Amino acid sequence: MLAIAAGLVVAVALAVVAARHASPAEVSPVLPAHEPWRAFWTWGVTVAFVLYAAGAWLARTGTLSLRIAVVVAIVVQALPLVAPLLLSKDVYLYWSEARTEIVHHANPYQTVPNDFPTDPARDRVSEIWLNEHAPYGPAWEALATIPAAAAGTSAHRAELGYRIFAFLGVLAALLLVARRTRNAAAVALLGWSPLIALHFAGGGHSDAWMIALLVLAVALPSAAAGGAAWPVASAFKIVPAVLLPLELAARRLRFPRRWWLGLVGSAVFVVLAATVFYGPHWVSGISAGVHQSSTLGGVHWLTQLGLRHRYAVAAAALVFAAIYLVLLRLAWQTGRARLALAATALCLTSSLLRPWYALWPVALAAVEEDELGAVAALVLSAYLLFADAVSF
Repeated sequence: MLAIAAGLVVAVALAVVAARHASPAEVSPVLPAHEPWRAFWTWGVTVAFVLYAAGAWLARTGTLSLRIAVVVAIVVQALPLVAPLLLSKDVYLYWSEARTEIVHHANPYQTVPNDFPTDPARDRVSEIWLNEHAPYGPAWEALATIPAAAAGTSAHRAELGYRIFAFLGVLAALLLVARRTRNAAAVALLGWSPLIALHFAGGGHSDAWMIALLVLAVALPSAAAGGAAWPVASAFKIVPAVLLPLELAARRLRFPRRWWLGLVGSAVFVVLAATVFYGPHWVSGISAGVHQSSTLGGVHWLTQLGLRHRYAVAAAALVFAAIYLVLLRLAWQTGRARLALAATALCLTSSLLRPWYALWPVALAAVEEDELGAVAALVLSAYLLFADAVSF
């Protein structure tokens, strides 16, 4: 196991060094301009994933200590911080939205980046977002002002700030998993993933803190903080709210009063605070992904088979609903929510699927200690990593 862990660290480090020779690196796939750097990126990522999958699976035998699993996880997740911005320009959208609030004193749900043509963030935002309102929930819009305030007008400080912020979110989820499970295999499943490292410390995505809150909710099923975490996590994206009924069914609604007070009190607070700060327009941000699409999602596969887009959306929704109902019934019968399986199904049947969404089922499988969920999450991670980050 130590050899696998060392090899994983070396492979991720090699990929990170190779990424420094790509310009631009914030696109996918990453293509360093010259050999051998292109090969180092491709095979560094490939070997890293193989070693990650092997390590996460072999750790089930108990041959890996929890301390070593955590240390390796922190190193793997931190390494991309020394790379350039990787695989996405979303951090510049976060920066633009945050500056809309803290500099222009406007509502990101009612304005678009093009409304502020002289703002330093505007020219760095991807073209597809220049005329779009904020596509995320109010919890993220509020939290994203922290790195933006620290960055000022510097694009470099902004992208690095959001990447550090995302790394800290993954780290919080990782430490919660370690404390909750005391299971080295669960820690390796989450923390040894090169996909998660490249897209969070490398790409700075907002899902990190949503998942940290969701892991907290699962890890504290009887505490007020566990109940309160569900609505706050759902105020990033709608995903936790979709998964909550499975948790309710697994426990047959038998939560302590303090959990219910946390859940209801937090939900009321989130709705009131979001409405006070953003008006009713924030509701559109929660469900923005429903109206978008990507070439990775199941809806796209169905359109490639000849279905019109609206019929493909309906067919994928029916598939997810069928899977969800089966999982809901099993949760009631067995007492296991199987959130990771539901998150995997949600990813695969969605219109909009981004590579960093793999964090959802990976983190949930880790905190649930769900072996079947772990297999599903690993397969999804392999698909999303190799369909996006590398070009063979």
